[in-house]
Amino acid sequence: MQIMDFTDVLSQFLSDPKTGYRTGLRFFHFIGLAMGLGGATLLDLMLLRFFVRGRITEDTYGVFAFASRIVDIGLRLLWITGLGFLFLYALTQPELLTNPKVHAKLAIVAILTVNGFFIHQIILPSVRRQIGRTLFNGVGATRRAIFVTSGAISVVSWYMPVALGAFPQLNFHVSSTTLLTGYFALIVVVALAMQALIYLLHRFVPEFDTPLSQAAAQVQQFRRTVVIPSVDTGPRDLGGAPARARALRQSGG
Repeated sequence: MQIMDFTDVLSQFLSDPKTGYRTGLRFFHFIGLAMGLGGATLLDLMLLRFFVRGRITEDTYGVFAFASRIVDIGLRLLWITGLGFLFLYALTQPELLTNPKVHAKLAIVAILTVNGFFIHQIILPSVRRQIGRTLFNGVGATRRAIFVTSGAISVVSWYMPVALGAFPQLNFHVSSTTLLTGYFALIVVVALAMQALIYLLHRFVPEFDTPLSQAAAQVQQFRRTVVIPSVDTGPRDLGGAPARARALRQSGG
């Protein structure tokens, strides 16, 4: 069995640009899926963990924000490579553009994009405001349900493209309406399961750490946003205090 070196592999890619282009797209497409899927799964697991295990700190919020950035990068790669595949299909195999699975993937990625915007604009600032408390401490049932649903949309929307890519048998055999119906049904099931799990945890599992009171959390938030000048109580100030007192007595008398 002959083993090719790097130059042989490079020349093979250069001799067939279409194959090289497709391979590069597939490589970065998989990277985008891996980053998005891993980050979304981590965010959902953290959501459950910090509901049970105590108050959110600056460090845990930093992990939330970092994982969200990873998901965002994965989504950008998914859009770039997905549009690259559409461009390749249009030039070489236009019949693939009629595949219902492709239409379903585009719709799912569009939903992912809207949900990602919601996470960055609404959920992350809300998580930051919860620093010093548990994730859902003081959060109403409706708002909590919205957050949980957003988490369900995120994780299902990342697993669904992986599932669609793993089953080529679906190509041209299942309509996009059927695929999207199953997708939305799965979101409902996952959201209800997460909501039920959170309810059970809230009812039967004691929190690991007592959250800060509302007043203490507000004080902590104030200290993060306002710079309080430090008081210099060094020897020079203390030593000069009697002189300033004498000066004030003389000026007054």
